[in-house]
Amino acid sequence: MNGDDQPQALLAAAADLPSLLAAAYEAFEYVLAELRAGEDAAGSLLPAFVMAAAAAADGRDAIITAPSLPRASGPPLPPPAGGPPHDIADHAAAIGLLLEARLAAAAGTADQHPARRAAGCARRIHQLLAPADDR
Repeated sequence: MNGDDQPQALLAAAADLPSLLAAAYEAFEYVLAELRAGEDAAGSLLPAFVMAAAAAADGRDAIITAPSLPRASGPPLPPPAGGPPHDIADHAAAIGLLLEARLAAAAGTADQHPARRAAGCARRIHQLLAPADDR
């Protein structure tokens, strides 16, 4: 598996709420690292990168408050591979879309409020970075 596919694989494989929250935390961290690594070459995408990075940090911070988040987790994901700014934007937008969909599964649990906040942040990442015809 390519390291860039690991956030999506973790999210897809999460079978229960604690593993979903742990995967969401890792995915937000990954998106934040990916966007920060690409900022210098982002050109006209820089404002979207900066705002999406802030949304990724906010989403990660929302997940931290979830009661079901396991306190111990596995090793962190490998660093993002980087690439052209449009590829980074597309990849982060795809992770945002998947994060939003998976976090909807936490509705009706004790983690509902943090999950909703994090899902809103994931939606914002997708809105900021997805091509206009993909929003």
